[in-house]
Amino acid sequence: MHIWRLVAGRHAATALNGEGAALFGGRWNPPGRRMVYTADSLALATVELSVHITGGRVRYVALQLELPDHLVDALEVSGLKRSWPTSEASTRRVGEAWLDSRRSVALSVPSALVDARSGERNVLLNPQHPAAASLREVQRFDVVLDERL
Repeated sequence: MHIWRLVAGRHAATALNGEGAALFGGRWNPPGRRMVYTADSLALATVELSVHITGGRVRYVALQLELPDHLVDALEVSGLKRSWPTSEASTRRVGEAWLDSRRSVALSVPSALVDARSGERNVLLNPQHPAAASLREVQRFDVVLDERL
């Protein structure tokens, strides 16, 4: 499986340690828990990042990663509460339970920003899982996002 991560250039060296998510929390993790957010396409990674951008042109780095499919678990919309797109509390509980289980290094989840019927997925990574070493960087390049985002 190929996945994408888009990060501000100043964070490129630590893009896979989950520290930012641990500091602030995210849709799928509470503060204090490391998690790395990726997407199954660079376009979805851009959409997911764009909701957090506040003005100014910033240099970003796109990382394409590869991991074996058998290391990825999948969570379907049917396994979530109906209010999941707007209820961070419920998705954080799901994400924290997954981290605690240590069942897999990656969890494929629906995007709250793109209709689930599209099949586009975010892929959460547990950087503290023993299989995290199985991640392989395929490519890395600089990206300047359009100011309209």
